[in-house]
Amino acid sequence: MTQPPRHFRSPELWTAVFTGVLAASTLVALIVAYQQLQELHAESQIQHLLALEQQFNQEPLLTYRRGFAEKRLKNQDDPNDLYNLLDFFETVGLLVRRGYLDESDVWNTFSYSAFVLNADARQTIEQDQRDDPTSYTDFTFLVTRLQLLESKNHGTSAHPSKDEIKDYYQQGLSAGKVTPRRHK
Repeated sequence: MTQPPRHFRSPELWTAVFTGVLAASTLVALIVAYQQLQELHAESQIQHLLALEQQFNQEPLLTYRRGFAEKRLKNQDDPNDLYNLLDFFETVGLLVRRGYLDESDVWNTFSYSAFVLNADARQTIEQDQRDDPTSYTDFTFLVTRLQLLESKNHGTSAHPSKDEIKDYYQQGLSAGKVTPRRHK
């Protein structure tokens, strides 16, 4: 039986081969771990979004939304409910800015409500920001990002008209109310 060539018996060669195998295995493990972290992050973003959507559609925000809609339809300015809604969207904006929410998902879920609130309350927000420049900066950031996405997707809702705002509030009066079916 013949012996393998001398260079195949070299410990340096085998050390290099196994070091290469170890490096390749480590690289594959890092890639898999990175992909799993990305999936976990995306799943976490969806969970945050669903929790916020649920919060938006349940008490006490439902009462604030209906109360605000009712007051705005009666042309009442600066009701307290406005600040509760702005605070909600301020939180959404903060979470988008920090990467806890995907802005495209937020656009799909909350953009029209944010656009209406921004259009209707713009003067109040600007006055608050003159008094305190940090007021509603995350809301303003959110609206700007959502408007960019609206434009990018060729949407037309970023700047609702007075009639559209009124329609939104009329629909808001029944938010969360279950309408019983009529049996024939």
